[in-house]
Amino acid sequence: MKILRLAGLGIAIWGLSLVWTEVNLILTPSTMVGLILGLGTVAVIYGLSQRRCREDTDHTPRHTHPTRPIPVMR
Repeated sequence: MKILRLAGLGIAIWGLSLVWTEVNLILTPSTMVGLILGLGTVAVIYGLSQRRCREDTDHTPRHTHPTRPIPVMR
């Protein structure tokens, strides 16, 4: 799903450059390399932080109470 969003963003920028030619002046190769490296770094940091959160919660029990009533013993 994330790849689909990224592809959609790329297609939108490409489509915008077809309609509005001044965008091509802004999107120089050095700007695009910087944008790709910046977004890649953010994606890696986000992925690692999500992975760390999942590892912390995997060891906790899902249910802390019984699913059936416990009979009272006399």
